[in-house]
Amino acid sequence: MTHPALVVHRFGNGRTGALAVGDFWHSGLKDESSQRDLGKAWRQMVRWLVADVPNRIDLQVEQKQSDANEAILLQVRVRNPKFQPLENAAVTLTINSVGQRLDDKTESSQSPPSRSIRLNAEPSLNEPGLYEATFIPRETGGYYAQAVVTNSVGAEVGRAESGWTSDPAAEEFRSLKPNRLLMQTLAKKTGGEVVPLNHLEEFVATLPSRKVPIRETWSFPLWHQPLVFLFALFCFVAEWGLRRWKGMA
Repeated sequence: MTHPALVVHRFGNGRTGALAVGDFWHSGLKDESSQRDLGKAWRQMVRWLVADVPNRIDLQVEQKQSDANEAILLQVRVRNPKFQPLENAAVTLTINSVGQRLDDKTESSQSPPSRSIRLNAEPSLNEPGLYEATFIPRETGGYYAQAVVTNSVGAEVGRAESGWTSDPAAEEFRSLKPNRLLMQTLAKKTGGEVVPLNHLEEFVATLPSRKVPIRETWSFPLWHQPLVFLFALFCFVAEWGLRRWKGMA
């Protein structure tokens, strides 16, 4: 087509469009019904341009299914004005429980103290512009996270918010079947072993011959070490000699 009426094109992760009909607005001058159709056309065109366009800062929350501590993986994707991955950025995450979220502008003396936790997200090794941090919830309930992104010169790029709920007890009692994989993982990390029920008697028979590690905690004053005492004495003599040499003593 030599003279197109509407030209659209992809730009990064967004869309651009140009309406080349200069007197398009004339179509709405006929009557009230035509004016409504013209307004509807413009709204649909604008909605199509901005639909499915990602934000410059995206915060995603993902629960690590294989983690025994119910750890939460926080992923922040940062993009520059051209919606390309932004590297060399600093990402700070502030996490609060839902009941303790405070607004800096409305915080008063009657507000309860906030127990916020701050984390610094680290750049991902697998994807440019992706920054990750791990958070382990200690209490059951809802959590609110805010990510603040600054560029290499310290200027703020943008912010993103997200939230989630954590209930480790519900996950634990979701299934009554024994989690054999979790038990094997715990046994491997702690130096133990998983004993099948049909081998229980054999395991009990080997207990008298097994070596049980004995751990003792002991402490001693560091000052009582001869090398530490000689080092302190040397420093004292060196300081006194330096002062005598410079005529300060």
